[in-house]
Amino acid sequence: MRIYELLRLEIFQNSQLLTGEIGLENEIESVMILEALDIEKWSRKNQLILTSLYAFENLELPAIEAFFQKMRGIGVSGLVVKVDRLINRVPDWLLSFCGKYQFPLIKIRKDVTYEQIVLAIYQPILNHQSHVLKTYYEVRQRFNRLTRNFSSYEQIMTEFYRMIKKDCLLLLPEQKLTLNFGTLPHELVVTKRVQMPISEFSKNHYEFLTLFSHSESKEYLALQTNIANNFSSECTLLVHEGEDGLKETDLMIIENLIDVIQERLQMDFLIKKDRYTRLNNLADAILQNTPNNLDELEGLLKEAKMDHYSYYQGVAFGTKKLSDDKKRNLRNKLRNLRTHTLFFEHHNYSLILYNLKDEHRCLTKGEIRQQLSEFLKQNNDLFIAISSPKSKETIKEILIDCLDTLRFNQYYLIANVVNIHDLGIFRYFLTEDNLRKVADLIPSKLVTLQLQQPELFNTLFTFFQNNRNYKKTSETMYLHAKTIRYRIDRIQELLSLDLNNNLQTMNIEIATYLLHLKLRRKQNEKTSSLNQRW
Repeated sequence: MRIYELLRLEIFQNSQLLTGEIGLENEIESVMILEALDIEKWSRKNQLILTSLYAFENLELPAIEAFFQKMRGIGVSGLVVKVDRLINRVPDWLLSFCGKYQFPLIKIRKDVTYEQIVLAIYQPILNHQSHVLKTYYEVRQRFNRLTRNFSSYEQIMTEFYRMIKKDCLLLLPEQKLTLNFGTLPHELVVTKRVQMPISEFSKNHYEFLTLFSHSESKEYLALQTNIANNFSSECTLLVHEGEDGLKETDLMIIENLIDVIQERLQMDFLIKKDRYTRLNNLADAILQNTPNNLDELEGLLKEAKMDHYSYYQGVAFGTKKLSDDKKRNLRNKLRNLRTHTLFFEHHNYSLILYNLKDEHRCLTKGEIRQQLSEFLKQNNDLFIAISSPKSKETIKEILIDCLDTLRFNQYYLIANVVNIHDLGIFRYFLTEDNLRKVADLIPSKLVTLQLQQPELFNTLFTFFQNNRNYKKTSETMYLHAKTIRYRIDRIQELLSLDLNNNLQTMNIEIATYLLHLKLRRKQNEKTSSLNQRW
């Protein structure tokens, strides 16, 4: 109720508004009789104060003005003063302060009781609240009939549109759904946002939006809320205010819709989680606890809908340093590379199993790099392992291939996308103990060269990269060929190396590559650490 609506009540027909147009739009939510001046302890916003001015007796004007300042700070709606009981006329100071602090002042007759005023104010307020709550209950009943039948989001929004009779839009990004009801233009641009105050009947946060249509050169007003939940990314609801604006009963319909959408999102999450667990258990049974009985394995593949073709391949990545969102995003990108897939989640890694028509359809390093180029740039500590294609008889080797490749890359960084074949002879050193033994096989003089004279070590590595060709090495390093020859001679002296001894040179070359890969791994970890800090 507002002040101008109060003055229309029968009990106020013979009252007088002494302050003109001041505060006629002020909202009234409660009423209080003034008995003491400690208003900060008992009053609240949008409250109408009734007084006979008894509390102001014997007060100096500064104290009275301080009281008005407190009322202004609280947000009092206005004052109703009763005359011909304790006072014969409204004091000038009361009119002055009401004008100064913009309070509407209403004078009533002495035969109007406070009880009549309180009832006159609270009755329409209570009636309105009763109507709002009744609307909430009725709307809930209608939605309950839908939810009992596990209706779709489109059916829920159709019922909402019928109830609210306003253009509306629901965006569900994770479900890839955009549900639009009404005739609003599609190219609307937000030009202004205003936060809506929380009311006693709402528990969600809303924004009032001003939208502009370039095609119509016209503004629209709408209410927007993000439907927060713990089960998916945020969903957005937009309701156009229309010509009549939004009433509290409309808000009750919207509040109910949000509850129903949240319940449906939770149900979807539980179903998805159950399916996720079931598929993960199937993947575990196929890849990690593979049955020896081929018929049993074929039964598992059929249950997982992975029995379309004869060949299988795995792609795995470590998950320790990835957030849940990044893991989900990467998993979805990899699954989209082929039609028939199954995922396997472990607390340290994720693996995507592909069912392929033939070996020519297997995934390559180039394809994965191309599809994940942006993701790999943003996550330079991410490593992806690719198995070789297998038949169902050897499907258990897929997990072994991927984990061996990831483990080797943890010690010696080959690249961010690695195929099991890239490991070559090192596949025979892939157990934890053997990988450590590889480091023991590297000559100590070569380790010392890398640590104490990195310039010479880099020359040696580049020399091996260029097939021991002095001219190509000098061109690669932008150095004179004589400088390269001098350095190589010095390296042979320090390492006791004879380049004419093929067996000795081969061992030094392999060790040089291993040290270089290990150095790359450390540098990559350092770069990742710096990026995380920034």
